[in-house]
Amino acid sequence: MNVVIVGGGTAGWMTTAALCKTFGGDWKITLIEGGESIGVGESTTPHINQYLKFMEIDDNTFLQEAKATYKSSSRFQDFSKVGEVFHYPNGQQIRADISYHEWMYAKAMGLTVPPFASLFMPFVTVAEEGKLPLNDNLLSPYQIEKDRSFHIDAASFCEYLKKYCDTASIISGKVKNVRYKNKKIHHVTVDGQDIEGDLFIDCTGYSSALLGKTELMLDNQWIPYDNIITDTALVTKVDYSTNIEEEMVAYTNAQGKTAGWEWTIPTWEFISKGFVYSSKFQSEKEAAEEFGYENYRKIQFKQGRHDKAWVGNCVAIGLSYGFIEPLESTSLFNTHHGILALIDILKQHNLPGQFARDRYNYNLSEHMDGWREFVESHYYYSKRRDTPFWRHVTDEIEYEMSGAHNVILQAMVTGEEIPHGEDPIVYILAGSGYTNVNERLNKYYNEFVDFDTQKWDIHYNQVKKLAEKMPTMHEYLSKEVWGLTKS
Repeated sequence: MNVVIVGGGTAGWMTTAALCKTFGGDWKITLIEGGESIGVGESTTPHINQYLKFMEIDDNTFLQEAKATYKSSSRFQDFSKVGEVFHYPNGQQIRADISYHEWMYAKAMGLTVPPFASLFMPFVTVAEEGKLPLNDNLLSPYQIEKDRSFHIDAASFCEYLKKYCDTASIISGKVKNVRYKNKKIHHVTVDGQDIEGDLFIDCTGYSSALLGKTELMLDNQWIPYDNIITDTALVTKVDYSTNIEEEMVAYTNAQGKTAGWEWTIPTWEFISKGFVYSSKFQSEKEAAEEFGYENYRKIQFKQGRHDKAWVGNCVAIGLSYGFIEPLESTSLFNTHHGILALIDILKQHNLPGQFARDRYNYNLSEHMDGWREFVESHYYYSKRRDTPFWRHVTDEIEYEMSGAHNVILQAMVTGEEIPHGEDPIVYILAGSGYTNVNERLNKYYNEFVDFDTQKWDIHYNQVKKLAEKMPTMHEYLSKEVWGLTKS
């Protein structure tokens, strides 16, 4: 088997490393690196652990080599309303002794209750207090070893992955020409050298130089995600101030702005800052002034995906297949999801037939469309109406919501319990200030619902007290990962 990966960057090196680890000595693997890296610092989801486990990379190694910090949640500021904050926690574990409906009923009745995420995922309270959540009975069943993700320096991670690629041939340069034979790629040309392959993997980022700009598009189409209207990002990185203990927090912060939102991602060595906006509602000059940083890189993007990620003998991985704005840190997830799904198939078939390719395409399309709807939900449920952008994304766009959203809509009408299986959406719903309890049904539930909000408050305050004893991110990593001690 002769595999050619076109494009470096995070997708290219992650793909090459995984292929070399799986097929290294038996397959010919070539990476054509063209310097396609985008991010200055990236936030991940807990699903990154699937890739790390596959590559057999432990936490301490990853934290050091990727210049990473732990991430316990995504924090949304000024999204639901200006001045309000809610968290979307990492991990799948929840408090089973409380139902969603109990919290929503108490909220609807005007009772003072802890924030939704803090009640069901108590470790969020520790993060909000500026500390790193560690294993403790009060936070149970949370375990940092599995219920966390990371903030990483993508460039450092790529450098580390190169150690896994010693069986691959690395070529630096840009693909200048693509030749076909029988509706498949026969070879690509780099600096006058023709490179043949049985399978070509497109990791060229937004350019999608193989899948998106060749004869392969005759059997493929671009499906836009037009309801997410942000299209530009200004990105930079800044140094920590003297308040590094306060700035190196255990969450990614996404703050709603005039015509979009701003991210803050604290890695070990720097803070990644990005300003995402819609050029329909804000000029670059206006965005830059609101962003407040002069030395930035401008990135323009389109949101959507190709109909197929795998056409003929070409597979697109990462941005070359599709893109959703980074509001929920899905970029790296989409990348390694595509990589691991591809390897699963290649382990079974060196040259997969149509059924295997169709299965792969269905997998990735469902994956991308699901995350598209999840990102849309942040705007769908928002109550902001203070700028033309927010009025447009909340009132004027007709979202086509399905699945969990339909379950929630039904619950909003009937007052029935929202199943715990709808976890992701419920955190956005509740964080935006909605409940599924309507006034008509309050009397009914008042007769049958029996719960003690005082116990919630006691537990919430106990966790806040616990946070005082927890280390900051910088304290913990300095000691436990880097072996640094205070002088």
